[in-house]
Amino acid sequence: MAFMAVLLITGTGVFIRQFQINPAVVALRPESHQQALSSEADQPALLDATSSGMTPFSPPEHFGPDTLYEKINGRADLYLSSGFVSLDTQRFSMDNTSDNWVEVYVYDMAKAENAFSIFSMQRREGAESIGVVPNAYRTENALFMAHEKFYLEIIGTDASEALQAGIDRLAIIFVQAHGGNSVAYTPGANLFPESGLQAESLQLVTANAFGYEQLDRIYTAEYRIDGIRLTAFVSDRQTVEAASTLAVEYRRILASYGATTIDAPLLDEDAAAMKFFDAYEIIFSRGKYLAGVHEAGSLEAAGILAGQLAGHLKANAPK
Repeated sequence: MAFMAVLLITGTGVFIRQFQINPAVVALRPESHQQALSSEADQPALLDATSSGMTPFSPPEHFGPDTLYEKINGRADLYLSSGFVSLDTQRFSMDNTSDNWVEVYVYDMAKAENAFSIFSMQRREGAESIGVVPNAYRTENALFMAHEKFYLEIIGTDASEALQAGIDRLAIIFVQAHGGNSVAYTPGANLFPESGLQAESLQLVTANAFGYEQLDRIYTAEYRIDGIRLTAFVSDRQTVEAASTLAVEYRRILASYGATTIDAPLLDEDAAAMKFFDAYEIIFSRGKYLAGVHEAGSLEAAGILAGQLAGHLKANAPK
Protein backbone atom coordinates (compact mmCIF):
# COMPACT_ATOMS: atom_id res chain seq x y z
CA MET A 1 0.00 0.00 0.00
CA ALA A 2 2.86 2.36 0.80
CA PHE A 3 4.49 1.56 -2.53
CA MET A 4 1.25 2.26 -4.40
CA ALA A 5 0.87 5.56 -2.56
CA VAL A 6 4.37 6.63 -3.67
CA LEU A 7 3.54 5.76 -7.28
CA LEU A 8 0.31 7.73 -7.09
CA ILE A 9 2.08 10.82 -5.70
CA THR A 10 4.86 10.57 -8.33
CA GLY A 11 2.38 10.18 -11.16
CA THR A 12 0.40 13.18 -9.99
CA GLY A 13 3.56 15.27 -9.84
CA VAL A 14 4.60 14.28 -13.38
CA PHE A 15 1.12 15.10 -14.69
CA ILE A 16 1.23 18.60 -13.17
CA ARG A 17 4.83 19.23 -14.20
CA GLN A 18 4.19 18.58 -17.89
CA PHE A 19 2.24 21.83 -18.07
CA GLN A 20 5.14 23.83 -16.54
CA ILE A 21 7.82 23.78 -19.26
CA ASN A 22 11.34 24.85 -18.32
CA PRO A 23 12.02 28.40 -19.63
CA ALA A 24 15.41 27.23 -20.95
CA VAL A 25 13.65 24.77 -23.22
CA VAL A 26 11.18 27.39 -24.41
CA ALA A 27 14.06 29.76 -25.24
CA LEU A 28 15.44 27.26 -27.74
CA ARG A 29 12.25 27.12 -29.76
CA PRO A 30 12.20 29.24 -33.00
CA GLU A 31 9.02 31.07 -31.98
CA SER A 32 10.77 32.30 -28.82
CA HIS A 33 13.01 34.52 -30.98
CA GLN A 34 10.00 36.29 -32.41
CA GLN A 35 8.43 36.64 -28.95
CA ALA A 36 11.67 38.15 -27.65
CA LEU A 37 11.80 40.53 -30.60
CA SER A 38 8.24 41.73 -30.03
CA SER A 39 8.86 42.21 -26.30
CA GLU A 40 12.06 44.20 -26.97
CA ALA A 41 10.94 46.03 -30.09
CA ASP A 42 12.25 49.32 -28.73
CA GLN A 43 15.84 48.11 -29.08
CA PRO A 44 17.40 49.15 -32.41
CA ALA A 45 18.86 46.36 -34.54
CA LEU A 46 22.62 45.94 -34.55
CA LEU A 47 22.59 46.51 -38.33
CA ASP A 48 20.04 48.01 -40.68
CA ALA A 49 19.81 44.84 -42.75
CA THR A 50 16.83 45.92 -44.86
CA SER A 51 18.80 45.95 -48.11
CA SER A 52 20.42 42.60 -47.35
CA GLY A 53 17.23 40.60 -47.56
CA MET A 54 17.71 39.51 -43.96
CA THR A 55 15.71 40.39 -40.86
CA PRO A 56 16.52 40.34 -37.12
CA PHE A 57 15.93 36.88 -35.68
CA SER A 58 16.79 37.67 -32.05
CA PRO A 59 17.11 40.80 -29.92
CA PRO A 60 20.56 42.40 -29.75
CA GLU A 61 22.77 41.40 -26.83
CA HIS A 62 25.48 43.45 -25.15
CA PHE A 63 28.51 42.21 -23.19
CA GLY A 64 31.16 44.18 -21.31
CA PRO A 65 34.53 43.20 -19.82
CA ASP A 66 32.84 41.59 -16.81
CA THR A 67 30.38 39.51 -18.83
CA LEU A 68 32.33 38.67 -22.01
CA TYR A 69 33.10 35.16 -20.75
CA GLU A 70 29.37 34.41 -20.79
CA LYS A 71 29.39 34.64 -24.58
CA ILE A 72 32.89 33.43 -25.52
CA ASN A 73 34.12 31.48 -22.53
CA GLY A 74 37.65 30.24 -23.16
CA ARG A 75 38.68 33.11 -25.45
CA ALA A 76 37.79 36.11 -23.31
CA ASP A 77 41.34 36.62 -21.98
CA LEU A 78 42.73 37.21 -25.47
CA TYR A 79 40.25 40.02 -26.09
CA LEU A 80 40.57 41.54 -22.62
CA SER A 81 44.36 41.72 -22.93
CA SER A 82 44.01 43.44 -26.32
CA GLY A 83 41.94 46.48 -25.29
CA PHE A 84 38.42 45.03 -25.42
CA VAL A 85 35.61 47.52 -24.70
CA SER A 86 32.36 45.73 -25.56
CA LEU A 87 30.70 43.05 -27.67
CA ASP A 88 27.32 43.40 -29.38
CA THR A 89 25.68 40.41 -31.05
CA GLN A 90 22.48 39.67 -32.92
CA ARG A 91 21.08 36.95 -35.16
CA PHE A 92 19.65 37.66 -38.61
CA SER A 93 17.55 35.27 -40.68
CA MET A 94 16.77 34.99 -44.38
CA ASP A 95 13.36 33.40 -43.87
CA ASN A 96 12.60 33.65 -40.16
CA THR A 97 13.37 29.98 -39.47
CA SER A 98 15.63 28.31 -36.96
CA ASP A 99 17.57 26.56 -39.74
CA ASN A 100 18.81 29.47 -41.82
CA TRP A 101 20.39 32.35 -39.92
CA VAL A 102 23.65 34.12 -39.14
CA GLU A 103 24.98 35.64 -35.95
CA VAL A 104 26.87 38.93 -36.09
CA TYR A 105 29.55 39.61 -33.45
CA VAL A 106 30.79 43.22 -33.27
CA TYR A 107 33.76 43.69 -30.93
CA ASP A 108 34.64 47.27 -30.01
CA MET A 109 38.41 47.10 -29.43
CA ALA A 110 38.93 50.85 -28.71
CA LYS A 111 41.33 51.43 -31.63
CA ALA A 112 42.20 50.02 -35.02
CA GLU A 113 45.47 48.43 -33.91
CA ASN A 114 43.68 46.33 -31.28
CA ALA A 115 40.99 45.22 -33.74
CA PHE A 116 43.64 44.22 -36.28
CA SER A 117 45.54 42.31 -33.59
CA ILE A 118 42.54 40.10 -32.83
CA PHE A 119 41.85 39.66 -36.54
CA SER A 120 45.45 38.70 -37.36
CA MET A 121 46.09 36.43 -34.37
CA GLN A 122 42.97 34.35 -35.04
CA ARG A 123 43.38 34.18 -38.81
CA ARG A 124 42.90 30.65 -40.13
CA GLU A 125 45.90 28.92 -41.66
CA GLY A 126 45.87 29.39 -45.43
CA ALA A 127 42.92 31.79 -45.39
CA GLU A 128 42.83 34.24 -48.27
CA SER A 129 41.52 37.78 -48.30
CA ILE A 130 38.27 38.49 -50.11
CA GLY A 131 37.32 41.45 -52.24
CA VAL A 132 34.05 42.24 -50.48
CA VAL A 133 35.67 44.49 -47.87
CA PRO A 134 39.30 45.22 -46.89
CA ASN A 135 41.00 43.26 -44.08
CA ALA A 136 38.59 40.36 -44.33
CA TYR A 137 38.67 36.65 -45.10
CA ARG A 138 36.05 33.94 -45.45
CA THR A 139 35.76 30.37 -44.25
CA GLU A 140 33.17 27.81 -45.30
CA ASN A 141 30.30 29.43 -43.40
CA ALA A 142 31.67 32.67 -41.95
CA LEU A 143 33.35 36.01 -42.59
CA PHE A 144 35.95 37.66 -40.33
CA MET A 145 36.92 41.31 -40.61
CA ALA A 146 38.76 44.20 -38.96
CA HIS A 147 37.43 47.67 -39.72
CA GLU A 148 38.49 50.78 -37.85
CA LYS A 149 38.22 49.97 -34.12
CA PHE A 150 35.92 47.00 -34.71
CA TYR A 151 36.56 43.29 -35.14
CA LEU A 152 33.65 41.38 -36.71
CA GLU A 153 32.66 37.75 -36.98
CA ILE A 154 29.59 36.88 -39.06
CA ILE A 155 28.87 33.17 -38.69
CA GLY A 156 26.14 31.25 -40.53
CA THR A 157 24.36 28.00 -39.80
CA ASP A 158 25.44 26.47 -43.11
CA ALA A 159 27.66 27.00 -46.15
CA SER A 160 24.94 27.62 -48.73
CA GLU A 161 25.57 30.21 -51.44
CA ALA A 162 22.46 32.14 -50.40
CA LEU A 163 23.63 32.46 -46.81
CA GLN A 164 27.17 33.38 -47.89
CA ALA A 165 25.72 36.15 -50.06
CA GLY A 166 23.73 37.39 -47.07
CA ILE A 167 26.87 37.38 -44.93
CA ASP A 168 28.74 39.44 -47.54
CA ARG A 169 25.91 41.98 -47.70
CA LEU A 170 25.89 42.36 -43.92
CA ALA A 171 29.66 43.01 -43.95
CA ILE A 172 29.25 45.69 -46.63
CA ILE A 173 26.40 47.31 -44.70
CA PHE A 174 28.54 47.49 -41.57
CA VAL A 175 31.50 49.06 -43.40
CA GLN A 176 29.27 51.63 -45.11
CA ALA A 177 27.78 52.57 -41.74
CA HIS A 178 31.24 52.99 -40.18
CA GLY A 179 33.25 55.21 -42.47
CA GLY A 180 33.23 53.22 -45.71
CA ASN A 181 36.14 51.46 -47.44
CA SER A 182 38.09 54.70 -47.91
CA VAL A 183 39.21 54.74 -44.26
CA ALA A 184 40.32 51.09 -44.18
CA TYR A 185 44.00 50.40 -43.73
CA THR A 186 46.26 47.67 -42.39
CA PRO A 187 48.15 48.74 -39.25
CA GLY A 188 51.86 48.01 -39.46
CA ALA A 189 51.88 47.22 -43.18
CA ASN A 190 54.48 49.90 -43.95
CA LEU A 191 56.96 48.57 -41.39
CA PHE A 192 58.24 45.63 -43.48
CA PRO A 193 60.07 45.40 -46.83
CA GLU A 194 58.09 43.70 -49.62
CA SER A 195 60.83 41.43 -50.99
CA GLY A 196 60.21 37.89 -49.78
CA LEU A 197 57.20 38.89 -47.68
CA GLN A 198 54.55 36.16 -47.44
CA ALA A 199 51.08 37.49 -48.24
CA GLU A 200 48.59 37.80 -45.37
CA SER A 201 51.21 36.86 -42.75
CA LEU A 202 51.25 40.20 -40.90
CA GLN A 203 50.26 39.92 -37.24
CA LEU A 204 50.14 42.25 -34.26
CA VAL A 205 50.77 40.70 -30.85
CA THR A 206 49.62 43.17 -28.21
CA ALA A 207 51.00 41.33 -25.16
CA ASN A 208 53.50 38.60 -24.22
CA ALA A 209 55.06 38.31 -27.66
CA PHE A 210 57.31 35.26 -28.02
CA GLY A 211 56.34 34.35 -24.46
CA TYR A 212 57.97 37.39 -22.82
CA GLU A 213 55.92 39.85 -20.79
CA GLN A 214 58.18 42.79 -21.64
CA LEU A 215 57.43 42.46 -25.35
CA ASP A 216 54.14 44.09 -26.27
CA ARG A 217 52.81 45.78 -29.43
CA ILE A 218 55.01 43.56 -31.61
CA TYR A 219 54.27 43.29 -35.35
CA THR A 220 55.49 40.10 -37.02
CA ALA A 221 55.64 39.02 -40.66
CA GLU A 222 56.75 35.83 -42.39
CA TYR A 223 59.46 35.79 -45.12
CA ARG A 224 61.17 33.32 -47.39
CA ILE A 225 64.85 33.95 -48.04
CA ASP A 226 66.55 31.36 -50.27
CA GLY A 227 63.72 28.94 -49.52
CA ILE A 228 64.09 29.38 -45.74
CA ARG A 229 61.08 30.51 -43.72
CA LEU A 230 61.83 33.40 -41.36
CA THR A 231 59.92 35.65 -38.97
CA ALA A 232 60.72 39.36 -38.81
CA PHE A 233 59.44 41.60 -36.03
CA VAL A 234 59.09 45.35 -35.48
CA SER A 235 57.70 47.40 -32.60
CA ASP A 236 57.21 51.15 -32.42
CA ARG A 237 58.45 52.10 -28.92
CA GLN A 238 57.71 55.84 -29.43
CA THR A 239 61.21 57.06 -28.53
CA VAL A 240 64.79 56.19 -29.47
CA GLU A 241 65.68 55.60 -25.83
CA ALA A 242 62.77 53.21 -25.26
CA ALA A 243 63.63 51.16 -28.35
CA SER A 244 67.31 50.91 -27.43
CA THR A 245 66.53 50.00 -23.81
CA LEU A 246 64.11 47.24 -24.80
CA ALA A 247 66.61 45.78 -27.29
CA VAL A 248 69.15 45.44 -24.49
CA GLU A 249 66.53 44.04 -22.11
CA TYR A 250 65.38 41.43 -24.64
CA ARG A 251 68.95 40.24 -25.10
CA ARG A 252 69.30 39.96 -21.34
CA ILE A 253 66.11 37.93 -21.10
CA LEU A 254 67.31 35.50 -23.76
CA ALA A 255 70.68 35.18 -22.04
CA SER A 256 68.95 34.38 -18.74
CA TYR A 257 67.31 31.39 -20.47
CA GLY A 258 70.61 30.11 -21.84
CA ALA A 259 71.00 31.91 -25.16
CA THR A 260 74.56 32.83 -26.13
CA THR A 261 75.80 35.83 -28.10
CA ILE A 262 77.68 34.85 -31.25
CA ASP A 263 79.97 36.70 -33.63
CA ALA A 264 78.46 37.33 -37.05
CA PRO A 265 78.87 39.90 -39.83
CA LEU A 266 75.71 41.81 -39.03
CA LEU A 267 74.37 45.30 -39.46
CA ASP A 268 76.59 47.22 -37.09
CA GLU A 269 77.71 47.21 -33.47
CA ASP A 270 74.17 48.06 -32.33
CA ALA A 271 72.83 44.68 -33.54
CA ALA A 272 73.29 41.38 -31.72
CA ALA A 273 72.97 37.78 -32.86
CA MET A 274 72.13 35.14 -30.29
CA LYS A 275 71.87 31.36 -30.52
CA PHE A 276 69.16 29.60 -28.53
CA PHE A 277 69.34 25.82 -28.96
CA ASP A 278 69.30 25.37 -32.77
CA ALA A 279 67.74 28.75 -33.62
CA TYR A 280 69.13 32.23 -34.10
CA GLU A 281 67.75 35.54 -32.90
CA ILE A 282 68.85 38.91 -34.28
CA ILE A 283 67.94 41.98 -32.25
CA PHE A 284 68.53 45.66 -32.97
CA SER A 285 66.93 49.09 -32.76
CA ARG A 286 66.53 51.68 -35.49
CA GLY A 287 65.38 55.06 -34.24
CA LYS A 288 62.21 54.48 -32.24
CA TYR A 289 61.79 50.91 -33.52
CA LEU A 290 62.79 47.64 -31.88
CA ALA A 291 63.30 45.08 -34.65
CA GLY A 292 64.88 41.78 -35.55
CA VAL A 293 64.49 38.22 -36.75
CA HIS A 294 62.95 35.56 -34.50
CA GLU A 295 63.93 31.88 -34.21
CA ALA A 296 65.69 31.59 -37.57
CA GLY A 297 67.04 28.25 -38.71
CA SER A 298 69.81 29.89 -40.74
CA LEU A 299 72.07 32.64 -39.43
CA GLU A 300 73.01 33.70 -42.97
CA ALA A 301 69.39 34.07 -44.10
CA ALA A 302 68.51 35.86 -40.86
CA GLY A 303 71.35 38.32 -41.43
CA ILE A 304 70.11 39.08 -44.95
CA LEU A 305 66.58 39.72 -43.73
CA ALA A 306 67.77 41.83 -40.78
CA GLY A 307 69.77 44.03 -43.19
CA GLN A 308 66.76 44.51 -45.44
CA LEU A 309 64.54 45.31 -42.46
CA ALA A 310 66.96 47.85 -41.01
CA GLY A 311 67.33 49.61 -44.35
CA HIS A 312 63.58 49.72 -44.85
CA LEU A 313 62.92 51.16 -41.40
CA LYS A 314 65.53 53.86 -41.93
CA ALA A 315 64.23 54.84 -45.35
CA ASN A 316 60.47 54.29 -45.26
CA ALA A 317 58.98 53.95 -41.79
CA PRO A 318 57.07 57.00 -40.50
CA LYS A 319 59.04 59.27 -38.23
